[in-house]
Amino acid sequence: MRWMLWLGDILAQRLSPQELVDLGMAEWPKIRERIPREQQAPFMKSVAEKYLGTLLMDMTREERAALMNAMLPLIAREFPLTDLDLLGAFSSPTRENRVENHP
Repeated sequence: MRWMLWLGDILAQRLSPQELVDLGMAEWPKIRERIPREQQAPFMKSVAEKYLGTLLMDMTREERAALMNAMLPLIAREFPLTDLDLLGAFSSPTRENRVENHP
């Protein structure tokens, strides 16, 4: 792992942010084919849960809202919106959680 961090540091110093993203996306097909199909969605969810906060950490609430608004058309294009369970995904917290979190 040390050599990977060392190589990553060198690449981060020498390549632009866009070149780093392009490199990652050029390698993504090779990475994805190593992940069994039934594990791809859980893998992507895990990556988002683990790293999304890091990607957004310096953004204000307003910047995050603007980014989400800009991304919604992309999301709508790539995901089958008619098959989504939005009510289930954003279900209400239980009464106990609401009372504990909001005095």
